[in-house]
Amino acid sequence: MLSVIFLFQGESSVCDNIEEATNYIKDLEKNVKELQHKREKLEKFLSNQMPNDVGPSSTVISSINPSSNENYVKIKASSNELEIEINVTAKEGEVFPLSNVFKVLQLEQGLNVVDCAYSKVNQRMVYVIHCQVDDRKLVDSSSLQKRLINEISSYAS
Repeated sequence: MLSVIFLFQGESSVCDNIEEATNYIKDLEKNVKELQHKREKLEKFLSNQMPNDVGPSSTVISSINPSSNENYVKIKASSNELEIEINVTAKEGEVFPLSNVFKVLQLEQGLNVVDCAYSKVNQRMVYVIHCQVDDRKLVDSSSLQKRLINEISSYAS
């Protein structure tokens, strides 16, 4: 008789809601597994198709104009880190706009700048910046390099 009282007080609707929630959770789990599988396939495809992209296990070394009189950017990439070397002529009385480089790296590329070191060598400034790369993020090192070249070109002119 007690169960009949609960039945009239909405017990059946609570059971239905729990069943619906259970089915919804099972569907979500299935969707997550499918999306994980698709992501793995896409990462595998991209790592095979784009050698200039930094993915889970690629290494790229690229540079533009690495002569002694030219300004240049060199990028070394590994599975979860970028090392960016910026080499520019040191102008007397001027400061290189490193904040613009950080804006490109952090705001435009979504990278986490870990550290930055610099030194002055023979009237040249050499900046070495280390960034962390998220495992799920692909970074196109050649387009990043071109973007940074544009930044240092505005300083050089």
